[in-house]
Amino acid sequence: MDKNYEFRKQDIDFSDWIREFYNKKASNISNKGYEYARWSSSQRKIEQYKFSAQSLIFHLRDVNFKKCLEVGCGPGTWTKLLLKKYPYSRFSCLDISKEMIRQFDENISEKKRVKTIVNNFLDHDFKKEKFDFVFCSRAIEYIPNKAAAISKFYSLMENGGKGVIVSSPPHPSVFRIKKMLGMKVNFQHTKRIFARDILYLLRKVGFRNVKAYPILFSDFFLVPNSFLFRRLYRREWGLLSRIFASSYIVTFEKPQ
Repeated sequence: MDKNYEFRKQDIDFSDWIREFYNKKASNISNKGYEYARWSSSQRKIEQYKFSAQSLIFHLRDVNFKKCLEVGCGPGTWTKLLLKKYPYSRFSCLDISKEMIRQFDENISEKKRVKTIVNNFLDHDFKKEKFDFVFCSRAIEYIPNKAAAISKFYSLMENGGKGVIVSSPPHPSVFRIKKMLGMKVNFQHTKRIFARDILYLLRKVGFRNVKAYPILFSDFFLVPNSFLFRRLYRREWGLLSRIFASSYIVTFEKPQ
């Protein structure tokens, strides 16, 4: 395990920084809202949304649940997809950014089945509440103590419950090149975790049927990411994913 994934005192500072970063970014990035800026403001982002949604729907094909905990719900992009796919389920949606939750409230019309929480996931007390599905899309990278987050997922899940994590692997060579060239390194991307490491942490805490798959891909030597997506998104993470993939989805379940 990379020691960058172990708890350090500066983790608290990073979480506070992330909170303020997304409060400001979400409110200033576009007058159409963060969701538009992230997923609809260019043809490439529209394609990224399409591939992410297609992959998510495929990997949820055998998942059914009554109560979902969504960690890092943002403006509700994936909550809307889940609400539509699971019309009789209830959702607790947490985000560290109050501005993201404000935009979430604007985007989600089906309020009766949704409860929102503004807090750091590791700080929040869920009392004795349990969930049979945990969903975390592109938020685990903002939780420095990955092991603690995954242990908390386990403790919050019902026996037999299932989970999905979506994230991006770190790109250490890119960071090194940027530093050498004096280019800016985005601080919010410095806590990402490799797929192999998140698989290790999930298995270590007791989850079973833990599998990773690629979602999005970088264009590489004239090979379009759409070509790679169609051929690889149903295949477990392997050599081609490590070379080409820019993000991944992990599925797992808690034993009965």
